[in-house]
This record gives sequence, C-alpha cells and structure tokens, in this order.
Amino acid sequence: MNFSDQIKSKIKTVRYFAEAVVVEFGLWLFESVGLQNASEVAAQISKFVGKKIAVHKLAYKNLSNALPSLNEKEKEKILDDMWDNLGRVVGEYSHVAKLTPEEMMQFVTISQETKDNIAAMKSSTKGGIVFSGHIGNWELGPKVLLANDIKVGTVYRPLNNPYVEKMTASIRGTELITKSAQGNRRIIEIIKNGGYVIILADQKISEGEPVDFFHAPAVTTTSIARIALRYDVPLIPARIIRTKKGFEFIAEVEKPLEFERGDNINDSVIKLTLQINRKLESWISQYPAQWFWVHNRWKR
Repeated sequence: MNFSDQIKSKIKTVRYFAEAVVVEFGLWLFESVGLQNASEVAAQISKFVGKKIAVHKLAYKNLSNALPSLNEKEKEKILDDMWDNLGRVVGEYSHVAKLTPEEMMQFVTISQETKDNIAAMKSSTKGGIVFSGHIGNWELGPKVLLANDIKVGTVYRPLNNPYVEKMTASIRGTELITKSAQGNRRIIEIIKNGGYVIILADQKISEGEPVDFFHAPAVTTTSIARIALRYDVPLIPARIIRTKKGFEFIAEVEKPLEFERGDNINDSVIKLTLQINRKLESWISQYPAQWFWVHNRWKR
C-alpha cells in the first residue's frame, strides 16, 4: 500500500468512526424517548432533511417513471409520506430490535387468511423462501414469523461501515445471513431442515439480470428463483404495511406463487423472477408512499 492509499484508508477509518458515534447517539436518543415518540420525532426530521438532499430528486424521478399517471400534487404527497415512513423505520429500529417476537405482536394485526397461510407453512416439511420488499417497516417481518413458531433466517447485505454494522446487527435478535457463498450454503441448510429464509427482492444487485420492473428493465436478483426451482420449494409473498402514522401494522402472508420448471432452466428462472417483480409492483402501486423510492433501482 503506497502513502496515498494509506492516507485514504485512515480518512475512511476516521469517517467510519465518526458515523458510528452519530449512529450510536441516535440509537440511544430514540430509545430513551420511547417507541412512539421516537417514531414521530424521526419522521419529522426525515421529512425536513429528506426533501433537501439529492436523493429526493432521484425518488421523484423513480416515482414519475414507475407511476406516470400521477399528477404533481399526488407525487408530492407520496414523497412526503415516504420520508415520513423512512424516518419512522429509523426511529423505531432500536425498539423493534429489542422487542421479543411475542411483544411485537401487540402492534401487528393479521387476518384469518394470513393465519391459515402461516399454519400451512408450519405443517409443511419442505421449508421455503419468503420474499418481500422495503415496504412499511420491513424490519418487523422476521419477528412476526418467529412469534408464530416459524423458524426463519434473514438474508441481508452488511453495511459498508464495520462499526455501524457490528452495532446494528448485534441487536436485531434474529439470524442474519450475509449475501455470500457461505450465506448461500446457510440458506440451503435452513431450507433442507424445513425452515424458511426471508429475502428482500426489490434491491439492485451487481450479479443480477435485467428483468422488467414498472415498465423498464431493472437489474434483479435471480437467485431466489434459481433456489426455488432447483430445490422445489415454495416462494411465499409477505409484507408489513403501516396502517397509520404510528407504530401499528398489518402483516400479510400470501399463498405461495404458482410456477413450473420448463425445459430451459434459464428461461424458467427469468419467468419466475418476473413473477416476483410483478408481485412487488402490485404491492408498491397499492401503497406507493411506503416503498423505498430513493433506491437507484433502474441504474444499469
């Protein structure tokens, strides 16, 4: 490593440490004011700051392209509520992490249909993949399933900042599976043992394939479809919807997607991945203010 690289490395370390101090203070502050206050305060901060930073323009562009029938007033309202929701997710994080699955359920409503679908998951010995997206407060998902006696692990991408990663991952209270070769082996192990793995399927990843998502190709992970087809396990759509501005939610677990493996495995993978995207589209169209529009989903 040359001198220039050493300087850059030290600057990055200092920046990471400074970020970790801010995050640790934020977690302490939001925890100290109580769950509902943390949700409300973080929402107000997010709305004030969010609309003044560069990614707000990206969110506006993404929303306009995905849902072109919206007028300006509708888009403004959706983006305002989006920042509100994202702020609440941040403010609620430490509380969600520390609540037990059983404690969590006092804030979550599930329908009889969802109860029946969860019962079917419990009675199956095959295991499977539960896919969702960054909708509502997605952090609740694993504990909702754990509260209903479903063995589950969550696939996630570790944060770039190692200090913040260690701090936030250690308090989640659920099994985290990194996106890696080792993580893939753990996914298969869980499924083969009759458990379930949660994967958020709405993010762009470098090793994906361009698959249509809201009228345009978007690089999308195909690993979910490949695992389901190879191991013949169900793909179960699930989401957590915020019912109002506060800590109240509906958890929905749907019946597994219907799909078949054709003669050409690659064609089958793309077709099933498109089904996943279509499900995400329908959810986002229903609750556009609860999705993560600031993600550069269509970047090629």
